[in-house]
Amino acid sequence: MADIQRGRTGWKKEEDTLLFAEIEKSVGRGTPLKSVFEAVAEQTGRKPNSVRNYYYARIKEKDLSTTALHAGAFVPFTEEEIHSLLRTVLSAQANGISVRCCTMSMGGGDNRAMLRYQNKYRALLKNRPALVRQVAEELKAEGVDFDPYCTPKQSEGRGKAAGSVTARINRLKGMDGAAFMEGLDYITSIAEEAEKKEETYRRTESELRERIRRQEEEINAQQGRFHALLLMYRRLVSANRDFIGMAGRETGPVSEYARQLARSVADCEKALTEYQA
Repeated sequence: MADIQRGRTGWKKEEDTLLFAEIEKSVGRGTPLKSVFEAVAEQTGRKPNSVRNYYYARIKEKDLSTTALHAGAFVPFTEEEIHSLLRTVLSAQANGISVRCCTMSMGGGDNRAMLRYQNKYRALLKNRPALVRQVAEELKAEGVDFDPYCTPKQSEGRGKAAGSVTARINRLKGMDGAAFMEGLDYITSIAEEAEKKEETYRRTESELRERIRRQEEEINAQQGRFHALLLMYRRLVSANRDFIGMAGRETGPVSEYARQLARSVADCEKALTEYQA
């Protein structure tokens, strides 16, 4: 490893560490690689192109393929991947989905993968407009119409304000105004989605409350019917108790019926006592 580094125009271990530490930070911030190369060049006294060449030479070395540097995030896109990327992002934007939301989905929720797609898309818009328009025309022929170079209509005041904010952010060292605005858009989309979910929860809660109200009404109605039946049951027991008293003086079939009825009445009274307890 040391031999390799010494062969790279005299790069020292601490310079190598500095470079990839800055690369790691840039991935989290979404800072362009060019800015990183310039910053490292300033700190090491080397030329930005020299830093760039060293970086790309290093990420091709096998010993970096499995480290925490995640060099794969900077693996060049094939033409097929570029075409697919443009179709996916342009189609998403045609449906009102932001670039950040789309690329985050493409990256499976991984921030590094999202930045890889997002940065490549921006680079294509800037450096390969002919290809971008070609793909846009393909989509238009399929019924998906979106022009990434056409600025959406908005009020003059809002447009100036947004442009002013982006410009000021761009003037801050290491900041990307477009990335910042995309981040705001992403946060807004999350808030919007959360609001929709909250509305769904409120609607569900309202429906559950209505179901509970109807069930309580049915329970109250059932209780009313039960108490009415209980009252009739008590009257029946009382009437039969009186009959048993009179039939106790009789003999024969009536007397036998009275004895059986007496046992039934006793059971009913026991049940009533337990219910009242």
